[in-house]
Amino acid sequence: MQPEGKPVLKYDNILVSSQGIAEMEGKRILLQVPAADIHRVVLRFGRPEHRPVFSISIGIVLAVIGIVGLVEFFRAMQGYRYELGMIAFGIIGGSMIFDAFKKRLFLEVHAKNGLSRLVLSKNARRNELQEFCSKIQSEYGFPIAEEP
Repeated sequence: MQPEGKPVLKYDNILVSSQGIAEMEGKRILLQVPAADIHRVVLRFGRPEHRPVFSISIGIVLAVIGIVGLVEFFRAMQGYRYELGMIAFGIIGGSMIFDAFKKRLFLEVHAKNGLSRLVLSKNARRNELQEFCSKIQSEYGFPIAEEP
């Protein structure tokens, strides 16, 4: 229980308490928005990336580095250290590109210091999340709207 007597609400990787709304990974907080700063919350489905063009650009550069590393790996079979590192960068770049295009449910939290997107896992279901949002509204009074 919270000091104010309000319960801690948790769904998927989102945790809501009297201190604010947080995105969790296991027991670690990835991103937290303080309750006093929250103006409104919007439930959305789409691409949760804040700067998709930037992420895709960096991902492409890293993927090209990975492809060059892969070509060099098979072309000159002498040393593996640099080529394997370049291939690892390529994998990271591919992951960044994939993440920029995937669609997920997320909570878009409008706060004093800007916009935060709390992304749910692929296991989240819209109807369960809507019930969770109604609990948040009734317990904490955060205004939550749903994208049409």
